[in-house]
Amino acid sequence: MESTIRQIGKSVYAVIGPEGATNFTIVKGSDGSAALIDADIRRIDEVEEALRLTGCARVGYLIATHEHFDHTSANFYFGQKQIPIVASAGCVQAMQEDGAADFARMLKPVPELYERFPGLCLTLPDVVFDSTTQLKLPDVTLDLVYRAENGHSHSKGDTTIYFHEEEVFIAGDLLYTEVHPVTFFGNIPNWLTALKPLFDCRYKQLIPGHGPAVEGEHSGRTYFKRMHDYLEDFYGHLLEIDSGRTSREEVARHMQSGAYAKLGKTRMVERNINQFLTGRWF
Repeated sequence: MESTIRQIGKSVYAVIGPEGATNFTIVKGSDGSAALIDADIRRIDEVEEALRLTGCARVGYLIATHEHFDHTSANFYFGQKQIPIVASAGCVQAMQEDGAADFARMLKPVPELYERFPGLCLTLPDVVFDSTTQLKLPDVTLDLVYRAENGHSHSKGDTTIYFHEEEVFIAGDLLYTEVHPVTFFGNIPNWLTALKPLFDCRYKQLIPGHGPAVEGEHSGRTYFKRMHDYLEDFYGHLLEIDSGRTSREEVARHMQSGAYAKLGKTRMVERNINQFLTGRWF
């Protein structure tokens, strides 16, 4: 399956990954420049095609919502073009600690990328902020907010982006829609805390890190609360496994039935449970 490019408002294009794969976002300035949010080197042709189809003359910023490979591995590609790469200090620290090993492991199945991009390696962001920052393109104002509660929610670098002029909220992997989330990198209690301030935010368009974009005005309570409730339920059941009150099989069945029956990426449920029990996700 292929990604779908959806125009979200006048100047925003969401590249929605197939079957819950990573979403990338293009925010286009009135002069044709763009802020590109997240990019995966394994899907660089999709990203370049999306930039071409949306009429972007150049990329002004590459912004990472967090440190994971599927959001930062194209830093090398755009860094070679001298494009500023923006991320939180938490994201950069996590990449420095664990990024090189993760980068090498994720590229093992696609060694041809090393031939296609000589020198391909982990590339750190070069525009770093601590808690908040604002970026501008012509007729575009982007507010970036670091939201990794106590330094680690879904990830250690979780950042959200708000596009003022069109009231578009880009949530990164703090939010998944219509698919099971990846929790095996995260700290679920901190993630729950990080979501609560988002309950009362308002926006006209919402782009998650994975899953379909949400069009039309909603309060944060609709989608961020739904994400919170899923994680709270899942974490409660994980604690029951840990205390011997239930089995991993029962929890897996629960998380794939009832209100969760229609969620995609069901394989993530078992992987999330396995990580909690063993500390390993692969």
